[in-house]
Amino acid sequence: MKPGDLVKRKMYPDNLGLFMGMRTFKGYEGADDYTCAEVMWFHTRASNGDIVSTIQHDLIEVCNENR
Repeated sequence: MKPGDLVKRKMYPDNLGLFMGMRTFKGYEGADDYTCAEVMWFHTRASNGDIVSTIQHDLIEVCNENR
């Protein structure tokens, strides 16, 4: 996946968005770091109102690669 790729959720293929990149959260008190995808979903906002939200990268797939 590259920034700008059109992605969809595997379980809800009608949910489309633009892949923005990967984000890593530092683990707390010795826990492993966690890396996830950031996606700007069309017609959907995150629960806090942001247009970009995070999702486990294995729950999405590329529909159309940005060339």
